[in-house]
Amino acid sequence: MQTEIIIIGAGLAGARAAESLAAKGHSSLIVEARDRIGGRGYTRGFAEQAPLLELGGSWITPWHTRMQAACTRHRIELLPTVPVQSRHWHDGSALRTDGPVASADRVDYDRVIATIVSDAKRLKQGFDRDLAGAPLLSVSLQEYVDRHRVARSTLAQLMAWWTISGAGDPKTVSAGEFLASCGYIDGTPEGMMGALTHTLKPGVSMLAERMIAASGAKLQLSFPVARVEQSADGVKVIARDGRHLAAKAAIVALPFNILGDIDFAGALSASQQQSAQRGHDGRAVKLWLRLKGVPQGHLVTGGLGPLQWLFTPYAPDNGTILAVAFGLDDGSWHPNRRADVAAGLAAIAPQAELIGWDWHDWCGDPFARGTWLSTPAHGADLSSGTWARAGRLSFATSDIAPDGAGWFEGAMASGEQAADTVSAMLSQ
Repeated sequence: MQTEIIIIGAGLAGARAAESLAAKGHSSLIVEARDRIGGRGYTRGFAEQAPLLELGGSWITPWHTRMQAACTRHRIELLPTVPVQSRHWHDGSALRTDGPVASADRVDYDRVIATIVSDAKRLKQGFDRDLAGAPLLSVSLQEYVDRHRVARSTLAQLMAWWTISGAGDPKTVSAGEFLASCGYIDGTPEGMMGALTHTLKPGVSMLAERMIAASGAKLQLSFPVARVEQSADGVKVIARDGRHLAAKAAIVALPFNILGDIDFAGALSASQQQSAQRGHDGRAVKLWLRLKGVPQGHLVTGGLGPLQWLFTPYAPDNGTILAVAFGLDDGSWHPNRRADVAAGLAAIAPQAELIGWDWHDWCGDPFARGTWLSTPAHGADLSSGTWARAGRLSFATSDIAPDGAGWFEGAMASGEQAADTVSAMLSQ
């Protein structure tokens, strides 16, 4: 089968690439390994029933203008995040209602937060070192907290916000992931909440579907790619079962951690190949819990246990309420085991009764192999410039986005950039 441009991946990066190519007069065919559209945006019902929930990414920020414009174009509603109405903290030893740490630990907590605010603002201003000249990006979070002698009670709060920012092994992921997220609002970890302003209705999956439909691109599901070959005048995309497609060029719109599974037939540079094999370290666990005994707008952080961040964004329904919770896939617990989930919940919300829970195993998903971007402090180059092009291939994923990396906004930006690169190449 011959087409002009093949897009590998039907997530938001691939969908946006298809839209951008169509606007430039190009035709495209999207192939997707899964039997659904959306990639790491995955909208489905709780336990396969109502209501619809985001099992993957959820939030967009006030400055995610590409996502906002796409929602307007495709009649997707932006739902404001409910304000925090009640607050608990777990300091690693006990659940607290009076503040993040005990009064005896407050001096240490305030010292560390002041340092984080300073470093987050430095990073936002474009500096990669703190005021003392120490690196902020080429160190892991563990190295960063060791540098500043962070006490356990303070660490309990930092790690809670780490689950939604760095979202991986603190011994390997760059401290810059955490500091950059702190810098979104006021430099504090708590300030991250101010960035999570909207979710989508009816959901991210529906947005991707409507974008692809509007682009006019053809779509082929259940087409897992094993190899991509290039010649002087085109590319061949070969599925794991031997099916193959031909085109003038291709856009690889896949999660970064999947690139190492594909044989690019020598097209990648040594740096690209090494980084693709290394991957990034996104290992967050996102759970939806159906609970009793917790009010809407309740936020709890800390604990250093399986669940370290929990929020109830929706109103109660028939005596129960849905909570979204985050932890790390660190091998100390498993989200499939009720005992592990119940123990994690009991530590940070002992008043809650667990009715049920749902999740998607992104780390075990063969077409994701991890969650969103968590940049290693060492050993992988995920810069958009490095991944702009390899022969007749261009790359698009939020993991290597020119801006908004790790967010859906980054997927949009990366899709646009890849479309521009391919269009310019074909025009030559």
